[in-house]
Amino acid sequence: MEDDREKIFAAIRRGLRKDQHSDTERDGRSPLNTPLFADFQMRFEKFSDELVKLGGEAYVFSDYQGISDFLLEHITDDAGVFLYDEIREKYDRALSELKSTRAYKLSTDFENGYDKRDVAAFGSAILPCAACIAETGTIVLRNNMRLPAALATRLFVITEPARLIASLDELFTEKFRDAGGSNLFLVTGPSRTADIEKELVTGVHGPKEVYVIFHKE
Repeated sequence: MEDDREKIFAAIRRGLRKDQHSDTERDGRSPLNTPLFADFQMRFEKFSDELVKLGGEAYVFSDYQGISDFLLEHITDDAGVFLYDEIREKYDRALSELKSTRAYKLSTDFENGYDKRDVAAFGSAILPCAACIAETGTIVLRNNMRLPAALATRLFVITEPARLIASLDELFTEKFRDAGGSNLFLVTGPSRTADIEKELVTGVHGPKEVYVIFHKE
């Protein structure tokens, strides 16, 4: 009986090895390198669907005015806005109408460490990103953006279509070696947690609202 079982297992192992060998010869490439969601529109639809499931929202704007109108509509309190330098410099026109709120510029003086109370005082954070992952609706941020992204009630990410990638595998290719090193901060939708009574609460360990804006020039 033992011999028969070993024969069966051996036959299964041979069959599995044969199938794997045949697939490799047929494809000539790893399944991890198979392109998914070939164009931006397909990637955006997948990313948006996944982000909405998580409780976030994604948009595409082709002009600065569209971005400005969106921010003015969604930043309604007077708690102020935490701005990352790159956003302040690139989207100054889109942000010019936010003069009624206090703008806080993240300077190089703070990149080596700043008091979390400085950041927590602001209700919203507007940041760039290293990448967005269509497969999971995930935003990839550089480590020096971790604190504002985690402490803000509303997280706004403004980026370009080239930063929207298909999967997590693609993040670790040579194409994205400038993403900011190995210490990255991944945000997958608004923060959620539940207590022992299974009551779901948002915004405890991270942002309560997440918005991703793709600027398609």
